[in-house]
Amino acid sequence: MNLPINQIILGDSLAILKTLPSDSVDMVFTSPPYNCGNTGKNKDMYAFYGDDLSDDDYFTLLNDSLKESLRLCKGLVFFNLNFMRNNTRVIFKWLNENSDIFKDIMVWDKNKVQPPIGNILGKRAEFIFIFSKTDAEINDFRQNKAHKYKHLFGSWLSNVLQLGLNTDKTDAKIHRAGFPVELPAIFIDMYTKEGEIVLDPFVGCGATALAAKSLGRKFIGIDLNNEYCEVSRRRLKQDSLI
Repeated sequence: MNLPINQIILGDSLAILKTLPSDSVDMVFTSPPYNCGNTGKNKDMYAFYGDDLSDDDYFTLLNDSLKESLRLCKGLVFFNLNFMRNNTRVIFKWLNENSDIFKDIMVWDKNKVQPPIGNILGKRAEFIFIFSKTDAEINDFRQNKAHKYKHLFGSWLSNVLQLGLNTDKTDAKIHRAGFPVELPAIFIDMYTKEGEIVLDPFVGCGATALAAKSLGRKFIGIDLNNEYCEVSRRRLKQDSLI
């Protein structure tokens, strides 16, 4: 399969990723489903996707997605996830399984507490897990990669990012679990160069693709939901992307 540059692809992400050539993208930034379940406040979290896999099936989704992302990516792979009542065991197992390629973890402080779902604490923060199959540089003690973002990270690129959800322009009525365009934009800006390729295998309503385009990067987005793909394509046609 030819590399689908600057396209939003409808289909199963794992099936599509397996058709792409190794070392063909420069960065992966994505947020897989959290496996929150499909009851109560979580009902219809994702259209056409129940988000209620068994532990084994959810582990397979995370692990295979990561392995394919690493095969395709020459640089860093970022997975945005959060611990929920239904996924904690699996995420810890997944991290242990991939400890050799796990590089670091960042706390995304959203500056707003979201009500708890189940017998857990309210969620003010999420986590960004960083992986690489190489010694790709995460930080440089000689030069602050986040010098433009001191208001978000502190005086140096740190393991806490303070970015409020009030910056989100995702259509929450369509995709309740979308993240703000500014989130992937920060990492794309710090870790890629103009013209390089950013992949999001769970692109949702297109935040990563929008961020990449706005920064002069190329993008590949994949999603199982046709409505999300159409929203992404529509947003990418707008003049103002962020």
